[in-house]
Amino acid sequence: MKDYSKQLTHNIFQLSAEESLRGLFHQHLEGNPLPSARAIREIIELSRSIIFPGYFGSSKINRHTVRYHIGVSVERLFELLTEQISAALCFQSADNEAHMRATVSSSFYHPQLNPMPPEEQEAAKQAAAALTSAAKVGLSAADMAAANMAAAAAVEQVASAAGEVVTTAAAAEQVAAETAQHLLKTQKLPPVTAGTDLEAMMQGALAAVEDDNVEANAGAEVEQLSSHEQGLQSLTFNDSIKEVAAQMAAQFIASLNSLRSQLALDVKAAFDADPAATSFGEVICCYPGLRAIFNYRIAHQLLILGVPMIPRAITEMAHSETGIDIHPGARIGSSFSIDHGTGVVIGETCIIGNNVMLYQGVTLGAKTIPVDEQGVPLNIPRHPILEDDVVVYANATILGRITIGKGAVIGGNVWVTESVPEGGKVVQSRSSDRGV
Repeated sequence: MKDYSKQLTHNIFQLSAEESLRGLFHQHLEGNPLPSARAIREIIELSRSIIFPGYFGSSKINRHTVRYHIGVSVERLFELLTEQISAALCFQSADNEAHMRATVSSSFYHPQLNPMPPEEQEAAKQAAAALTSAAKVGLSAADMAAANMAAAAAVEQVASAAGEVVTTAAAAEQVAAETAQHLLKTQKLPPVTAGTDLEAMMQGALAAVEDDNVEANAGAEVEQLSSHEQGLQSLTFNDSIKEVAAQMAAQFIASLNSLRSQLALDVKAAFDADPAATSFGEVICCYPGLRAIFNYRIAHQLLILGVPMIPRAITEMAHSETGIDIHPGARIGSSFSIDHGTGVVIGETCIIGNNVMLYQGVTLGAKTIPVDEQGVPLNIPRHPILEDDVVVYANATILGRITIGKGAVIGGNVWVTESVPEGGKVVQSRSSDRGV
């Protein structure tokens, strides 16, 4: 038999080469586990058993024992979430090479379905660029998480005030400003005010960081890695990180009651829209559309709390199970339903109003995406806006940052790249050929 040892040795050197691994290699640090797919599945199942007790989880639950069973599930959920969020924060910190970037998902849209004016888009882009720059130099994941949480809280507080409108730009600037506080403390930069040029300030901070690495704000231990190892800085799985993760986990659990109210409306919407549905229980247990929407709702909540990686894992698990792909960054209103569901795609920057219904094969996607000077696609709002009471039938494709007006109907197998007015209908033209 021919000796293949030299060839295999050569192949091993090729596969281990630094250039071959760039951007594709995650270096495991002792004590820093990756998020676990098995644990994330359990998080989904626990959340489902808490929101829909009796349908999922213990089969022995009744009105006398429901509090006990929910209590057991909540305790386990808090433990798992804290552990997995800690792992995700450490993973994000270790994975902060140049291939990492801020996304539109780190901004927040108001439920009113108004696209941002160009000047606000520019402000949001500057804030996102500041976050990207911070990520490239290894700004602490704990700081970024704290910034996202602060921004989410600020947006929620303002949004709850009657008549107030929260713009993406305002929220993104808040995120960048909160993130910059770490650099303010360590580099003694001028304080952030409403008129501060965040991009210029962060660029100035980056120059200083090159000579003096930033120490983690939460007191987390930071390890500097050599240039051929992944990431510039990496957080360790310690008590400081666990405290940040525990706070996020507690906030998520506090939101479960409101998530239940949202999902109750989704169940009713699916039941009302489908005469084949015999009961709410059938919808809850059997409908793939509701399963995908459930995963989306909990993933979106984790995303706006600043949890990295896990939200996307949750929605992709639903994608694998149901064939329905909903990005956790999409903004979806109440009473949302997806009938049949296979092949539905909802992009990251979609905004969907209340009482919207989609059928199988619907794509809410983007057209050709503009690029920056380096040829990198710009992460800007690029997916459709569907206002209230819109119905989109099977295999329709709606592309680009266009608006489908309130009460509009989009027929099956059509291609839509222009806005549709309120109450409008888009259907295939009928053939005039004889016999059709």
